Amino acid sequence: MHRNDLSDEEIVIFEKRDTQINETSVSDFSIESSVVDFDGANDPNDPLNWPSWYKWSLVMLISLLSLIVNLAILMCAPATSYILEEFHSTNKLHSTILVSIWELGEVVGPFLVAPLSEIYGRLPVFHGANIMFILFSIAAANSKNMETLIAMRFFLGLSVASTVINPCIVGDIFREEQRGRALGIMGMIPFIAPVVGPTVGGFISHAKGWRWTFWLIVIIASPLQLLFLVLYRESYRVRILERKAAKLRRKTGNLSLRSRYELDKPPSIIMRDAVFRPLQLLVKSRVVLLVGIHANFRLCFGMILGVQLCGQFLDRYLQGKIKVGNGRAEHRLPPMILGSILVPFGVLVFGWTVRARAHWIVPIIFSSFVGFGFVANAISAWSYLVDAFGIYSASATAANIVLRNAASAALPLAGPALSERLGIGWGYTVLSLIGAIAIPISLILWYLGERMRVTDSMGRSNKHQ
Repeated sequence: MHRNDLSDEEIVIFEKRDTQINETSVSDFSIESSVVDFDGANDPNDPLNWPSWYKWSLVMLISLLSLIVNLAILMCAPATSYILEEFHSTNKLHSTILVSIWELGEVVGPFLVAPLSEIYGRLPVFHGANIMFILFSIAAANSKNMETLIAMRFFLGLSVASTVINPCIVGDIFREEQRGRALGIMGMIPFIAPVVGPTVGGFISHAKGWRWTFWLIVIIASPLQLLFLVLYRESYRVRILERKAAKLRRKTGNLSLRSRYELDKPPSIIMRDAVFRPLQLLVKSRVVLLVGIHANFRLCFGMILGVQLCGQFLDRYLQGKIKVGNGRAEHRLPPMILGSILVPFGVLVFGWTVRARAHWIVPIIFSSFVGFGFVANAISAWSYLVDAFGIYSASATAANIVLRNAASAALPLAGPALSERLGIGWGYTVLSLIGAIAIPISLILWYLGERMRVTDSMGRSNKHQ
């Protein structure tokens, strides 16, 4: 088999400089020269080189899928009174658990979604999770008792893949200096849910019954998933090159051909490492831990403004740094620093203006500070983790999401008691002070993040990926 026989295949052979190889059998290459990679910088099979229209179509589609997830979370909240009435429950804890149990599911889910997506690729995991999400929504709509509905809400949270995989898909298909805008758009669409979700949920629950809050999700999510099934092709470069290497081994008979990312480990060890990687990143990487804690302490106008400004700023700022040879992942963090200040400030003033019964527009204005800060933190955190952890960005994102969702599951249980005992003003003051913890964290990441990534054991393992 000659190299010319591989005319339809794309194989990159890493050869020693100035060495000429003409009509050499593939099986004669050294181990170093048997590494399969993309066929140069302009290889059309490299997701970074996919057409722009296709990339942005994917961004819009995964954003819409994420919007459906957020709607499903929020539409249930105004329906709880109808649910309690139908199931003859007077337990106030049930109304809180119905909403927060979802977040507990999302604490567990990333430990499955991240490793599976890093082993088998984004495509099968995303499709499988979306289909399970639709099936659990159907089961929730047909629940016969409170216990079943709570269980289905947990499994709905468990089956969410978009929060982990969406930022990673953007990282797969866009170059570093182009990701900010894409992540901004990806973040903007799901943030519509807090604006319309409760209103739609309340209206549907009153007009058609609470079960239709779940049926509506099924009706919208099913055609979107069918479209995603047709359009999306694998974007994880590790899995693409593994398939390419396997195809070339079958065609050439050269069993030494390996993907540049392929590890010389038994499948059981690869699975074990992938499953525990999010937890290892959470424990061993101070960067991931600090980003996760920061994200837990951060609505319509502010969010839209945050998306527009932060996305464009991140790309332009990083492009400028790359031009002078100083580009690094930490240059994604300036919006996080601003957001860490705006969120506690907005929460504090919002609480006291409500307490003082100020004109309704006043707390709305300061809630926009919270919305802007939330978006600034989210987009900055996504961009930072994707840039810093490369092919293991799914694990880093999963570790971050575990912390966020653990707080989301626990804090709603404490919120009502906090406001009842301290009042709205002082209750929001406590939340603001807790949120202020994020300010020094963002500064630590800015000044010491690169050093921590280099010295942390997990950071070192990702440095050259």
